[in-house]
Amino acid sequence: LIWREFYRHLIVAYPSLCKYKNFNKKYDAVIWNEDEHSFRAWCQGETGYPIVDAAMRQLNQTGWMHNRLRMIVASFLTKHLLIDWRKGERYFMAKLIDGDLASNNGGWQWAASTGCDAQPYFRIFNPITQS
Repeated sequence: LIWREFYRHLIVAYPSLCKYKNFNKKYDAVIWNEDEHSFRAWCQGETGYPIVDAAMRQLNQTGWMHNRLRMIVASFLTKHLLIDWRKGERYFMAKLIDGDLASNNGGWQWAASTGCDAQPYFRIFNPITQS
């Protein structure tokens, strides 16, 4: 709950976050991979990485996913596939039954290392060892 409140305060202070803007502007110049095939495979749970695929299938079937799995699949999308975090954020908001704009935005920006409290850009969740 405290993370949700923290991210809500950020959205009040920085309304541009509601418009898919990076909190940390130095990442505005990042060139993301536009590979639609890889994005669809991620969405459908067909990446070939069992933990990522199981998590995405759970999301698609139930509308919910454990927080640790949310971090793993977000890291995978942004740091393995190099796909823009905003695509993942939009997909999650369309699927999650507990979707919250502030928490979703904050979590995705954390995973992509573009947020105010982001993990370091070199920290990448290993989908093999996380299993």
